[in-house]
Amino acid sequence: MKTKRFINGFLLAFSAVMTLLFAACNPEQPENEKENKLHEDPVRAVFTLQEGTLDNASAFDNTPKQSDFKAAATPAQVIEWQTTPSQGWHVTSPTTSFKVKNSVDNPSVVYLLKMDYYNAKGEMMNSQFYNLGQDKIHQHFFSMFKQVMYEGKTSSVRVTNKAELPYDYRYLDELNGTFIGDTNPMGFEGLIKFVKPGRNFTLSIDLLHAAESKFGDDGKPSPFYNPAKKLLSTGLWDINVNLPIVIDGQDDGQDADDAALINPAKAVIEIYNGHLHGPHAFHQNPTPKELKYIGRNYKLIYTLQNGKWVADPQNGKSVNLMGSSQDHYVSAFVIHYYDKAGNEITSQIVNNGEDSHYQHFFMVDNIRPSYGGKKEATDVNSKEFFDYVYCDTDPWNKTNKYDGAKFTGQSNPIGQKGYFKFLRTHKQFNLEIRLMRAHKSKFINGEASPFCAPTERQLKDEAWLPTIVVPMNIYMDSDERELDSKVFDTDFDKLSNDAKDYSESNLVSIRSLMDAFGITDIKTAVLDFWWNFHGESKHSDAGFWF
Repeated sequence: MKTKRFINGFLLAFSAVMTLLFAACNPEQPENEKENKLHEDPVRAVFTLQEGTLDNASAFDNTPKQSDFKAAATPAQVIEWQTTPSQGWHVTSPTTSFKVKNSVDNPSVVYLLKMDYYNAKGEMMNSQFYNLGQDKIHQHFFSMFKQVMYEGKTSSVRVTNKAELPYDYRYLDELNGTFIGDTNPMGFEGLIKFVKPGRNFTLSIDLLHAAESKFGDDGKPSPFYNPAKKLLSTGLWDINVNLPIVIDGQDDGQDADDAALINPAKAVIEIYNGHLHGPHAFHQNPTPKELKYIGRNYKLIYTLQNGKWVADPQNGKSVNLMGSSQDHYVSAFVIHYYDKAGNEITSQIVNNGEDSHYQHFFMVDNIRPSYGGKKEATDVNSKEFFDYVYCDTDPWNKTNKYDGAKFTGQSNPIGQKGYFKFLRTHKQFNLEIRLMRAHKSKFINGEASPFCAPTERQLKDEAWLPTIVVPMNIYMDSDERELDSKVFDTDFDKLSNDAKDYSESNLVSIRSLMDAFGITDIKTAVLDFWWNFHGESKHSDAGFWF
């Protein structure tokens, strides 16, 4: 009897364990798959794009199969991504974008898009997304995002209107030799064609891991470009990568294609602290030679790498400038572009009529208090927070002061040079510098868009260089340089290094300077204020002028 009871108990326990295992392995059970992944996380992804044709051109719209595709003799294009602890997902292949033919001029051309994933051991692991019922909770989506303005900031939203997409896609997946592309799409293999000539865009490839099922209540999967709301709210993404796509041809047969956009390898931004001799006549402030921090000017260098501007290490953690709510202090920004050989190509945004297409925009994001500051309602991308005046000249590389160049920025803003008024101080933020090339004209009803507010249509339809992000710290108002008289009446070698010897208002200015520049003792900071007041800095024609 004891033996029989043991066997029955064992069978009952075994049955319970198997039931739990079955539920864990079966995505059709209500088990939350986000807490129970049955596959490894990929560490390497290889995306292969092979040009080809279909046996019948109309097959693309009639559930094509792998057997319908015939590869062209053209070698496949391959982009590889890998993940590392320090960089996350990033491109590791020499090829960083796919260059493709458009289907308007080449109606027979389609492309086979394949993706292969590998684990940390270097083993291909695509099968892990099919086995144990994982095919029911995994699906690749092929989306595009457009930029819109929201609350004064630039945001990205998924394009959900298929007619706006410059591409079309068909799933070609097979499972155990059976075609499942229409009923159980996975997206490890598919056909893609590019339907809008002359477009440059980023294809977002995302592998969804659904919490329970990738299918809707009607039993149907989401379309390739638009995952259902439930999937977005409850699922996870096993893979997120962006593949730049360059489509040949001319956009709509009317607009110049984005190939006309300037193609720099390096950008240099010169920043000068100064004052005005007129609405556009900027002049650099003279400063005593003893100053180390107050009034510091900058030369920032950025290089374009894999479609992103990368700051040179010498740029420093942030650009530390003063502001003024009373227009007592302004900061000039001058932008230069260079090609891979080091030749300046800034003239390409001005000459040969290009000045009617190009405009720099300047927007702020991630605004937060710096030392001595506080959060305010004006901490948004607007003219209440900052102002910018376009001071472009004709010729673009000559000065009004010394060469008699005419200021043109008011009527034809480009932003190769201009100045900022930072109206709110003790603020940190990201200054986003964006260069637009309008296909037809940057002017709308004869007017250019404000410096911080391109229109939604411009953001969506025009050509843009990647955004240059400059970390900024407007560490104090220029009027805060005036410390108490007892400080300036003390000899420089007798200045105190003790906080108790300074007023609270002075300490806000002193510590704002210390925080901005990483100064570790009070006296070093006070010396900068002292020399700014006592040092020799007579106004003259010397220094930078527009």
